[in-house]
Amino acid sequence: MSQDVQALLWSYGYIGLCVAAGELALRLGLPRELARKLIHVSVGFWIFGSLLLFQNPVLAVVPSATAVVGNWLIHRKRLLKSVEAEADNLGTVWFPVSFSLLVWLAWDRPAAAAGGVMAMAVGDALASLVGRRFGRHPYETLGGERKSLEGSLAMLGGTFVAVLATLTWMPGLGPDMPKVPLALLCAVVATCAEALGTKGRDNLWVPLAAGVVLYLVPPAHAAGLGLGAGIALLIGVAAWARGSLSPSGVLGALLIGTPVFGLAGAVGAAALLGFFISSSALSKAFRARKAGVEEEYAKTGTRDFGQALANGGVAGLAAVLLGVTGDERYALAMLGALVAANADTWATELGVLSRSPPRLVTTLRPVAPGTSGAVSGVGMLAATAGAAFVGLAAALAGARWSLVPWLILAGVAGSLVDSLLGATVQDVRWCDACGRETERRIHRCGQSTRSHRGFSWLGNDTVNVVATVAGALLAFWAW
Repeated sequence: MSQDVQALLWSYGYIGLCVAAGELALRLGLPRELARKLIHVSVGFWIFGSLLLFQNPVLAVVPSATAVVGNWLIHRKRLLKSVEAEADNLGTVWFPVSFSLLVWLAWDRPAAAAGGVMAMAVGDALASLVGRRFGRHPYETLGGERKSLEGSLAMLGGTFVAVLATLTWMPGLGPDMPKVPLALLCAVVATCAEALGTKGRDNLWVPLAAGVVLYLVPPAHAAGLGLGAGIALLIGVAAWARGSLSPSGVLGALLIGTPVFGLAGAVGAAALLGFFISSSALSKAFRARKAGVEEEYAKTGTRDFGQALANGGVAGLAAVLLGVTGDERYALAMLGALVAANADTWATELGVLSRSPPRLVTTLRPVAPGTSGAVSGVGMLAATAGAAFVGLAAALAGARWSLVPWLILAGVAGSLVDSLLGATVQDVRWCDACGRETERRIHRCGQSTRSHRGFSWLGNDTVNVVATVAGALLAFWAW
């Protein structure tokens, strides 16, 4: 009997034993969630058997591929109580799909395939169990599913330990690969993927995201990205504790901070910290004087995931492109995005303090403070100062001083693009009960608002993305 045939028999026998053990544990009184995770974790560990026992990758994916069909039938027919889930939750199907893809695509790098599966098997299981038992700080994903910060931190720690152990034991990444920072980077990416997954799709995204990191990140960038992930994590959790970020905002900070801190050096770090610290401080300053105006904004104060990506996502993408290509123009694009974000934030936070009424940027007619698309002298000065603040921080960290005027121009231009979109196409709503414009779908009085002008799909976060793109492009051309 060939080795691959024996490996097939071992595979089906082991997986059958895992499922039987979980079903028996449920019937003996173990809670369903624990029985489900018992199967989830034990089956996940078979990745080591698949990689070590099989000689042919085609045959190695046969058990997991047949599990896709089998689990779909089990889910549809409700054949096993221990793995039952909501009708639209296909997590038991997506897991063997990701398992199969990792074995097939990363066969030449066993550590990448095994690490990706371990991120799901160990990290995701801890996220679910800890979140259900100790979750005290919930947040809502983009898909509307509720998760907790405690569960996400458990996912982070569990994935780090599991992936580090896998990288230490399994071959395939080379002796020059720094394992600790790579494991930390993998844990951060997997945690973000898990936090965004809904209806069981995290069983697909988590292993694949972790596997892609382990497979693609070169040794030259692994240490920097791992360090960047660690710094972003510390700053994000500290900002959450101070109320500057919501739990989902911490995830946004990780997605942005990891590439900027890890790939853009001291200049990128100084610019990002200058933006985040100054904008967070201004958001909390003069709260009493800004309270009446801020009530009409769609989002204020504590930044969530959408706000974090809207303000820093373009900079994070530019940092990734900088690391991939080495083209210094992407460093300028990153700085342009950050100065635009800071200019717009300073203009918003300080412009509302103007004693004279602002004017709509398209018609220059006076409008109420806080009106989308309104500008004022104080706001323009604040935008200039905000752009200069980040530009000077970058220059002090090593950027060319001759770039500062151009960065200020890029920042102010980005802020004006934000105002122009706010005055023309941004979704602005109307409260019939109060007779006021607002960005909120539910007004402060509790009444639903109706569309007043602009496009319903073009909210404040989308406008912020466009504004930072404008700043990035202008700075990119400065080269």
